[in-house]
Amino acid sequence: MKFINQLKCSKLMIILYWCARIGLGLSFIISGARKLPGIRFTSLGTDNPVGFFFEAMHSTGFYWNFIGVFQILIGSLIFFNRFVVFCSLLMMPVVINIFLISIALDMKGTPFITSAMLLGNVLMILWHFENYKGIFMRPR
Repeated sequence: MKFINQLKCSKLMIILYWCARIGLGLSFIISGARKLPGIRFTSLGTDNPVGFFFEAMHSTGFYWNFIGVFQILIGSLIFFNRFVVFCSLLMMPVVINIFLISIALDMKGTPFITSAMLLGNVLMILWHFENYKGIFMRPR
């Protein structure tokens, strides 16, 4: 864990950490805010796999709004130091799903963006590894 602590002293890593934290927070808030009033994710038709997938998600109604509320909540709480450890863990399954969907649906260019989101989330988890050590390490 010395390596992680050394990285935390690097100005570049501090900047990357804050870019990841702010970027993920804002992207979750903006994406969630679009879901609450029922705005569709894409204007592609259902003849396109991407359009078909997101039309099906949008058609669920309640679930689409639940995702929006969850994204706004987690995206907002990530800006508070008290919740950043918890939120970075809650974001991980969502970010992994976004990444996998962008690959599975062959969304041109999107896997680059979603892989940056995934790396940013991994950075945040590693940054706060001391807080998770009790979960991941064997007791002595």
